Amino acid sequence: MGGQKKPTISKLKKMLHGRSKESGRDDKRKTEYGVVIDRNLEKELRNFILNQKYVTPSQVSRKGEIKISEARKFLRKLMEEGLLTLEVKNGDLEVYLPAKAS
Repeated sequence: MGGQKKPTISKLKKMLHGRSKESGRDDKRKTEYGVVIDRNLEKELRNFILNQKYVTPSQVSRKGEIKISEARKFLRKLMEEGLLTLEVKNGDLEVYLPAKAS
């Protein structure tokens, strides 16, 4: 009555070729995020931010490949300079608008 069920044909093929779900996960590219924002990156991020309709810390983090905490600090710095306005702050979500669009 008990015992293991027979694997399907596609499952057998995957087992024979070594293509399991675990091996597919290793192939993904993992991005190492930096901590420091140098002058060139700051200039590039400013241009990117001011050309957007809205911006979030996750967008800045992906664009500059920096940590989200650093992206939040950078956006707050731009807000203090008057280039951005904070539109929505809800828990972890922060949405900023360029000052010219508001």
